[in-house]
Amino acid sequence: MLLQDAVDGFVRTQAVRSSDRGQVVEACMEYLSHYLVAYSDLFDEENVEMEDAQLDEWEQQLDSHMSELMQGDVEPPLSVYDLKLEQLEASHIREFFGWYLPRELSGDVAGIVEFASVMRDWWQFLNKAGRLDKAHHLEFLSALADIEPEAVRVVKAAQLLYHFVRLAHGLPEHARGSEFSRFAEGHARVGRLDGNSLWLNFDSQEEQIGPVVLSSEIAKLMRDGDVLDVELGQRGGVWIMVDIGPIYPSSIYVEAEEFDQFSMLS
Repeated sequence: MLLQDAVDGFVRTQAVRSSDRGQVVEACMEYLSHYLVAYSDLFDEENVEMEDAQLDEWEQQLDSHMSELMQGDVEPPLSVYDLKLEQLEASHIREFFGWYLPRELSGDVAGIVEFASVMRDWWQFLNKAGRLDKAHHLEFLSALADIEPEAVRVVKAAQLLYHFVRLAHGLPEHARGSEFSRFAEGHARVGRLDGNSLWLNFDSQEEQIGPVVLSSEIAKLMRDGDVLDVELGQRGGVWIMVDIGPIYPSSIYVEAEEFDQFSMLS
């Protein structure tokens, strides 16, 4: 069964059930389609061979699409018609909720919970229709059960940190009149937590930077290994957050990192 057919059939049934529910389901499936097409390993451009005619057609479509974007038109819905339902794996569900949605939903905790509900209903719908076997159904449910609370946690943390940064909390009075002496920005992994303070490891920095003092409510949401898109500035010898983007749970990045293997070889 084609993945797009599995999506379309479910969306139609939910739209009949309720217009509001139908809108949520459609939004969830559009996000899922965009993730699968643009970021997952299911569309490996290096392994796609095109005939000359196909390449010409693709270039024409790209030119047309870029013209539409220049005129202010939104991107058209993405199609996953080239994918089969059985190509969707539990690892895609983990990455969709643990990496893609925290990146795209900008602090929308309710959106994470709603989309998780949509996915469960979708799998139940497919299972009852005999389109999703029990083993895959259980794998998807298990992956979602693991990653949903982590996604909720980091999205909530990012939302609170956004307001924390905008209100300039955590900066001692003696440092408020000081100029910034250093900056560090990029992907940073939480390397150490101690009470309300955390230390961060940047890919571009050999040193561990910190402490960065947070509110107790935010600090309780952070975990060792979480990855932040962040900019830090040092004023009066104190590190503070200047800007904050998405936060990702450590479980999404563990398999991609090779630090342990490198250390064992060195």
